[in-house]
Amino acid sequence: MTVDDETRSDDTATGGATCGPVGPGDGAIDEREAALLAQIRAVVNDDWDLGEVVRVERIFGGYCNASFGVWTRAGDGEHLYFVRKYNPAITEREVLFEHALLTHIDREGFGLASHVYPTRSGATFVTRDEVVDGVDTTFFFAVFTMLTGEDKYTWLENRLTDKEFDSGARVLARFHHAGAAFDPGDLARAQPPIVEFVPTWAEDWPQLIAAGGDSACDRYLREKLPAILAVVAKGAEIETGIEGMPICATHCDYHPGNLKWVDEQGVGLFDFDWAKLDYRLFDVAQGICYFCTSWEGPDKGTLRLDKAEVFLRGYQDEAARWERPGRMSAEELTLLPRMIADANLYILNWDVTYFYGSPDSDVDEYLGFFLGQVSTMEYIEAHMDELAAMAQRCV
Repeated sequence: MTVDDETRSDDTATGGATCGPVGPGDGAIDEREAALLAQIRAVVNDDWDLGEVVRVERIFGGYCNASFGVWTRAGDGEHLYFVRKYNPAITEREVLFEHALLTHIDREGFGLASHVYPTRSGATFVTRDEVVDGVDTTFFFAVFTMLTGEDKYTWLENRLTDKEFDSGARVLARFHHAGAAFDPGDLARAQPPIVEFVPTWAEDWPQLIAAGGDSACDRYLREKLPAILAVVAKGAEIETGIEGMPICATHCDYHPGNLKWVDEQGVGLFDFDWAKLDYRLFDVAQGICYFCTSWEGPDKGTLRLDKAEVFLRGYQDEAARWERPGRMSAEELTLLPRMIADANLYILNWDVTYFYGSPDSDVDEYLGFFLGQVSTMEYIEAHMDELAAMAQRCV
């Protein structure tokens, strides 16, 4: 993990169920923050054999989990660790799935992800019960390696160099190879595979939007909902052609802010708490969306097709090193344009769900997300032929 970690799906300020970016605030927040830091110090001291905790710092900037840099002092000197207090919405099976995956890809020689440190009892996490808004709530805690390298990008700030586009794609291919044989047993993320997930949006989004208020976000989503649902319907049709295509461990949040960088090379990958078993095609498509959607400049609201091709060629070249899952097949590449559209909607689903799931959502912030995702959706639909031609050039 990293000290500027997980700007999309990590790091709430209070440890409560509400998700949203938070920073230092008034006296009440300072008091709560001090209690949280003291809790992290006590948890690590009590449940891990890593030396005495001498310093704890919050890592601000994300949305769901609470993250910390923790320094300990042992006989061989001081050490820095990444500690996560998970969002209480996560289940034990999901935490165990993430930790089993990290252990598996480490054994497979991936080498770019964090190590999960065992507790004194040999588990990979501990729990604490708290009362949140009058409700008894269980929180999970885990300790990881603090990855090295530079935090250059986020999911919105993604103006990479061509070498970085290529490297980011190759890291994804290496991860897919390392996770190709991963068998989690009965562990799993609660979220269904993409082909089962897409059709649920046609029911869920209208209900959320209808129950909303009259903010600029509500008005915009109501205006755009018919067009969005038309694209959802097209996306659901992909299920008929995808059966039998490679399924492996997928990251499901693969954006350049979840990599560490040195000299234009991806040298670390983190934020696996959204990982699941799914079609490899979906993870590549989501990578293309996250890396290549433009959020600024004259091409804002578009998918940068030239960069998407750099990414796809890098993935194909790296994946060809191994038989499993190997290069994307001609059949996969035929479905890639529609899966890119689905992947963009998957990110939009994150925006919609979190906006309506939090009473404190920043309307201006989320309106920017909605405008960007919907504009990109429209661009993708208008450029399906170009995406298909790009995909075929990379067979």
